[in-house]
Amino acid sequence: GAGDQGIMFGYASDETEDCMPLTHSVATKLGKKLTDVRKSGKLWWLRPDGKTQVTIEYLQKADGSVEPKKLHTIVISTQHAEPSRATRCKEVADYTGADETAPSMEEMNRLIVEEVIKATLSEIMLKNGQPALTLFGGFTHLHINPSGKFIIGGPQGDAGLTVGKIIINTHGG
Repeated sequence: GAGDQGIMFGYASDETEDCMPLTHSVATKLGKKLTDVRKSGKLWWLRPDGKTQVTIEYLQKADGSVEPKKLHTIVISTQHAEPSRATRCKEVADYTGADETAPSMEEMNRLIVEEVIKATLSEIMLKNGQPALTLFGGFTHLHINPSGKFIIGGPQGDAGLTVGKIIINTHGG
């Protein structure tokens, strides 16, 4: 044979149509939405490197089954242009429209909540027929770029990290 080998782990869940745990599904779709709003130009100041993490609080029923009670925590760390300084003409290849300056860090975070988090949660339907946005509220702990500015990303930003970074990228840890 090819000599390759691997370890597989996981489980199927009835929480989502794709049989993935809801936390995984939400985190994956948040990452996809980051890409979509960047590529569409809606949030042109985003750059490609991004990470998401979702924690959901569940209610355990008497029969042992669980149902999502609330989105406890959402973490999004996403690479972006220099706040209040970068310009669209310099950031976006082949852009020929009117120039704009990247928003402040506070405005970037607000736009990520509106255009990425809330938009994504509105598109995810729960088993009860309600959008996942119903699990989101003032009780949800939001950490948007909690380390501050995230301007250098990709291989430059991850230089020196090997196995740990690979595991996180592969398994969503």
